[in-house]
Amino acid sequence: ELAQFVHRPIFKHVPYPLLPAASQSQNLVALQQVIHDMNIEDDPYVISLRKQLTKASTDAQRNRVDQKLSKTILKKDTFTHKGLRDLERAAADIWQDLGPWASDWFIVTVIEQAIAASSVHSGIMASWQDKERAYLLDHLRRISTVPYSKDPKEIMERLSPKVRILMDCLLEEERNYRSQEDPFSGIIFVKRRDVVIALADILGRMPLMKQHFQVGCLLGSSSSTQRHAFLDITRTLLKQTASDTLRDFSIGDKNVVVSTAVAEEGIDIQACGCVIRFDPPDNMVAYAQSRGRA
Repeated sequence: ELAQFVHRPIFKHVPYPLLPAASQSQNLVALQQVIHDMNIEDDPYVISLRKQLTKASTDAQRNRVDQKLSKTILKKDTFTHKGLRDLERAAADIWQDLGPWASDWFIVTVIEQAIAASSVHSGIMASWQDKERAYLLDHLRRISTVPYSKDPKEIMERLSPKVRILMDCLLEEERNYRSQEDPFSGIIFVKRRDVVIALADILGRMPLMKQHFQVGCLLGSSSSTQRHAFLDITRTLLKQTASDTLRDFSIGDKNVVVSTAVAEEGIDIQACGCVIRFDPPDNMVAYAQSRGRA
């Protein structure tokens, strides 16, 4: 008898199949090959440390530089080597979550942004040493990328099952609201900042999704030292500031926001009709906070 009063579920879990391992991202494979072929001894930072070692005038200076050099070679912890490994990890996560098209798009787009930024020495590129900049750009140009398709049908074929089911869920929710003559609004919570940008780009390319949804992005202003400056170049892909996105969402110019955990708490955002967790919450507190947005 209680069921007649239950209009819609508060929480709905939608299972999805995993992405087939054979579904390759050609640009990710090309990036991995370039990283594999890199020689740490050719890195400008390692070369500069070896020069410092030969010029050290005291045992204390020599030991300090030698320890730094040994640690750098062991961990391959130079700006360029670490940056390219970070790019590889981000692209691999995007491939797993969104599919090979998204990974191909991400790698091509980041390379284009890095080359464009270096040409004007603006933003993060301005802080890089000239030799490090040249070394990084040389390796980025060695990546034999293939252009990503802009045809919606081809894009759809190379998306993960998880993304396809997400789009089905969004359309289903929007139909439910349309039947009640209520305006639809929703937040999609994603863990990775790079996935937020890639997922929003995908939704903006699908004709059926564009017909019903105006999508914005929200990213946290992370100051974590674990984030490498090279990957922060993806911030240039944002089309709006967070305040503009929130404004458009509040007045209805945008009805879907793809967001990191920044929208779970600490941001003044009105309750919306639908909350979708693209990734499972880390804990019950995160789940309760995101659920409270609906």
